[in-house]
Amino acid sequence: MDESDNSSADNSAADKAPSFAALFHSPAIGKCREFGLVLEAMGFDSHVTQSGNRFYLLVEEHLAERAFTQLRLYVAENAEKEVLAKPLRPFAEGYIGAYLYAFVLLLVAGLESASFMGHGWQSSGVAHSEKIFTGEWWRTITALTLHADAAHLIGNIGFGALFGLMVSQYIGRGAAWFSILMAGAIGNGLNAYFYQTLHLSIGASTMVFAALGILGIFAINDRNAYFQTGLRRWAPLFATIALLGFLGTSGERTDLMAHLLGYASGCMVGMIWMLILKRTDSTPGSQSTYATATLLIVALAWAFALSP
Repeated sequence: MDESDNSSADNSAADKAPSFAALFHSPAIGKCREFGLVLEAMGFDSHVTQSGNRFYLLVEEHLAERAFTQLRLYVAENAEKEVLAKPLRPFAEGYIGAYLYAFVLLLVAGLESASFMGHGWQSSGVAHSEKIFTGEWWRTITALTLHADAAHLIGNIGFGALFGLMVSQYIGRGAAWFSILMAGAIGNGLNAYFYQTLHLSIGASTMVFAALGILGIFAINDRNAYFQTGLRRWAPLFATIALLGFLGTSGERTDLMAHLLGYASGCMVGMIWMLILKRTDSTPGSQSTYATATLLIVALAWAFALSP
């Protein structure tokens, strides 16, 4: 075959090679891959390529118009999910919140042990069901900072800090601990309502399981769960329920109802963040506001509890 024949063959091969069109581009590869999965589910072949500092989602040119129409419909139908599918914050960002959580619990334990200000901190701060419903709302909060013994305290610091760090990845450290505290207080309030009669409860475990409930709701709406179906989609929530059963139903002094209601309250708060607040991006300033409000609420609750 002479050179003219080679040239003709090359041109023929080039004519048969498909040309591609870019449907989407981004500096992050994750969204390109996400949309690629959407197209694959709809029967379109696609691939991701990089040029410079951007990634491009490519389909064959003759399919581009139809593929783009389907992708646009997907984005419109899943607008709420797109709001929720935000990248997680760095794990280390939540460290300061976890440190403050541990510090507050240890501080209250130390002050209680020393009978600071001459008060009986347990009797002043315990979640006393009858007193809560006669107006002593602060007991739903102060009880979260009290513990029956060192083992109880250490366990709640460990698990609480871990779950708090994980929630912080979704909504930021300040918003996370504010939400966990509120959910824990709601859980104590519901527990008091459930018993109606004299019932005493202390411990951060209600708040710990509230954090677990928030985490379960966030996890099933994480970006990696969108393309899961059936039981696989709900697996993260089932995992938190299993943890609730494993960690929250054993032990001599376990208040099972407080744990269950704390978890349920956490799920409720998680749904508020998911459906109403949309996991809204927040500035460092707003995170500081959430954190300050959390500490002030705890301090105010104890001020009421210890007042003459």
